Amino acid sequence: MDRPTKPPSEQTDADLIRAARTEPAAFETLFERHATALRQWLFAHTGDTTLSQELLAETFAQAWLGLRRFRGEGDRSGAAWLYGIARHLVHQHYRRRRVETAGRKRLGMALIASDDGGLDGMPASLDAKELSPAVREAFAQLTAEQQAAIGYRVVDELSYGEIAVRLRCNTVTARTRVYRGLQTMRSVITKGARP
Repeated sequence: MDRPTKPPSEQTDADLIRAARTEPAAFETLFERHATALRQWLFAHTGDTTLSQELLAETFAQAWLGLRRFRGEGDRSGAAWLYGIARHLVHQHYRRRRVETAGRKRLGMALIASDDGGLDGMPASLDAKELSPAVREAFAQLTAEQQAAIGYRVVDELSYGEIAVRLRCNTVTARTRVYRGLQTMRSVITKGARP
């Protein structure tokens, strides 16, 4: 495949994406061309400056990793591809948020933001007054690792990868701690609800 002879500023997005497979500077030009508008689009869809910055970074990270999968030809196909990635990330964020909010409601958990973000690196505290006695009792029976993992997942809404970093374990272990902790809580609550 012949490389375009035009300077990067005159290349189409599709040309830049194809060139970026071997020339990182082309990806930088693509970023400079679309980052501001894409960040504004993300902010319009999230209303959160920090989240829109994070989603922007993730959009370009996924684009970089997916350069070889890009098949667009038209002048605007590169922009459409980037916005498609961003739209998918926004949908993922809201879907995860809905699931985790529903999980917190089922468990009767509410978040109290502490000034220091949690003590000794632990997640923000759960409001004991807002938890039902059964949930408090069930949560108290978990190991410290399970409590931390559930706090990070359900309260702080972190991904399993982020939990693994905080707990200094691998992603599978983080997922297992959350799953087993929730299973234990469910079992304790179910036993307590029986007549």
